[in-house]
Amino acid sequence: MNPLQGLNPQQLQAVEQLQGAQLIFAGAGSGKTKVLTHKIAYLIQNGTINPENILAVTFTNKAAGELRSRVEMFVGQIAKYVHIGTFHAICAKLLRNEIESLGYTRQYTIYDEDNQVSLIKKVIVDADIVLENYTAKNILQRISYLKNWLIGAEDFEPRKGNQLDQIVKRVFELYQAALKRNNAVDFDDLLLLPLKLFDSKPAILKKYQARYQYILVDEYQDTNRPQFLLIDQLAKKHRNICVVGDDDQSIYSWRGANIENILNFEKHFPECKVFKLEQNYRSTNNILKAASQVVANNQNRARKELWSQKSDGELLVKIEAQNEYDEAARIAACIQQEIIRKKRKFKDFVILYRTNAQSRVLEEILRRNNIPYVIVGGVKFYERKEIRDILAYFNIITNPKDDISLKRIIGFPPRGIGKQILNELENFARKRGISLMEALNYLDFLEFSPRSKKAIIAFSEMLNQVKELRQTLSLEEWTRVLIDNLGLRSYYKELGGEEALQRLANINELLNDISEFCLTEDQPTLESYLEKVSLMTDIDNWQDQKNAVSLMTLHSAKGLEFMVVVICGLNQGLLPLERDDSLKAFEEERRLFYVGLTRAKEKIYLSSAQIRNRAGQIQYMPDSIFLREISAELIEVSAFKEGIITGRRRAVRPRKATVVDEFDEPPQRSANCAILPGMNVAHKIFGIGKVIEISGSGPQARLKINFRTCGPKTIVAKFVNPV
Repeated sequence: MNPLQGLNPQQLQAVEQLQGAQLIFAGAGSGKTKVLTHKIAYLIQNGTINPENILAVTFTNKAAGELRSRVEMFVGQIAKYVHIGTFHAICAKLLRNEIESLGYTRQYTIYDEDNQVSLIKKVIVDADIVLENYTAKNILQRISYLKNWLIGAEDFEPRKGNQLDQIVKRVFELYQAALKRNNAVDFDDLLLLPLKLFDSKPAILKKYQARYQYILVDEYQDTNRPQFLLIDQLAKKHRNICVVGDDDQSIYSWRGANIENILNFEKHFPECKVFKLEQNYRSTNNILKAASQVVANNQNRARKELWSQKSDGELLVKIEAQNEYDEAARIAACIQQEIIRKKRKFKDFVILYRTNAQSRVLEEILRRNNIPYVIVGGVKFYERKEIRDILAYFNIITNPKDDISLKRIIGFPPRGIGKQILNELENFARKRGISLMEALNYLDFLEFSPRSKKAIIAFSEMLNQVKELRQTLSLEEWTRVLIDNLGLRSYYKELGGEEALQRLANINELLNDISEFCLTEDQPTLESYLEKVSLMTDIDNWQDQKNAVSLMTLHSAKGLEFMVVVICGLNQGLLPLERDDSLKAFEEERRLFYVGLTRAKEKIYLSSAQIRNRAGQIQYMPDSIFLREISAELIEVSAFKEGIITGRRRAVRPRKATVVDEFDEPPQRSANCAILPGMNVAHKIFGIGKVIEISGSGPQARLKINFRTCGPKTIVAKFVNPV
């Protein structure tokens, strides 16, 4: 295959430029993956660079896998020699080879958030630190933020009078020391430790500069400070670097992404060539016009204008609802109508929202209307208890210093080693300055019962036995032996019940996963499997083969596309979300909406609700300012006058009942908020109305209210709020 064929003029120019620095502004749906694929293939076929000297960095395993498979279509099996992976995966492999220079072993463990929180809790307890009003997760989030801006424990200066900062200062240093004792790194360390290596060991930097002679970076607008420095350091020798991205899709500042990295790329590489990909292959022109009208209001952006050879297509549809239940019902009705009239499938739809909390009502209404759905961002397979237990065994076998993993599994399945014994072992290990695993060898110094000692010895012998078997068995065979030796199958079978059967099925699925891993990897090892699992994301696990409506946050949808996109919750305070008052934060919210719009191929529904229940309070919420940024000729209002809610909660259509049913929970209302005739009030089901008459007093008073949606109704006072 010829990598210069099938490209539009702008794509062709970008692919043919092989020397020096290149910046490719790739608008949504403009074929950036295609350009990266063709460019890598052209580099190889042209003989410019050997495959093993090319580094291509992405942000998700899914994107990396797609890029590799596409390159393979052009160049065949030599594609496997190209270094393609996420930032974290590339750094993890680098550290496997070089981390001993920093005092770790190559068998280090990558701690996920759950293990990080457990470690934070441990150091807090050991140091007798009082958390006051904060949680271990609060501390961890603050530490991660500091790491993303390259602020170490020793450099961090707490803000005066900030209680959280004072606690973070104490915990940060203890946490880092504990990570090293456990021979473990967190996700931030995967990026920071290579920088530390490059700084302290110039020979290592030169080695990787020589290896990576041509560097390509996808989604460059999402890079943070450490990622920018990693690429900058590696590219300094050859200066052959191609970055691809779209500043209009920069939506991750909350995790350290810096939009200035792409906007200021020309300052760091003055010799760079700039290309713009503006032809969109995904969406109709009406969708692109709306998206462009919105994002054009941002000041901090590179100017570009998306266009398409497709038709104008359908107008965007605005859904105007009374409350979140009515909103969800109208969305369900629109989905059903699309399926009936346009013969669409459920998997053609995605419902996008700003916060995960919004999914609850949507799920409830979709279930009642028999609409199948999948949630991206729910409990991931590798986070289920039984899977985490087995992974903890894997971790302790590869890394005996991993106290967090050992604590998790020393008493599971039950073997007579309880919490009290574990606490004594931990205290002994702490006083001796040794790992928990090493403490198991000092039973003669501990006053345990013969039965407890016997259980600990049996546990240690079992671990030693399976460790030895690693030398003679394949990874797939060894895993099955380990699970058999642990007695997990018999444990869950004896436990019985539906939950135990589900856990057993998940264990079998883990074995299937390991089997597939062994088939696809050239040299499958336990360490490489653990690395793969540690770096999985929600999107990597998402499967679009299932015929179901997808529900996900706007952040999760980046990089995906659907026939029909529904963006719900378009109200001020929700989208845009109430954050700080800075222009920077507001513009990112606008970019987030832009990302949602540009996921759609054919149709978009935009929904808002007049009132919403937020933190137990009924609040009137005006439409999002972003809706007003789309010209009126591009939007039509949904023809549905009401949503259709099946099940116990009543529909939003007018009803004969004069008093609201008692299963509707009353809104929270201050005792001082007296309701008087002539006042406007809000009801969870019927929306906004004016009080006409009042009979009685207090929360049980009967109010005659003229609702805008359904006319006069008599409502018990406790079920409404003044607006």
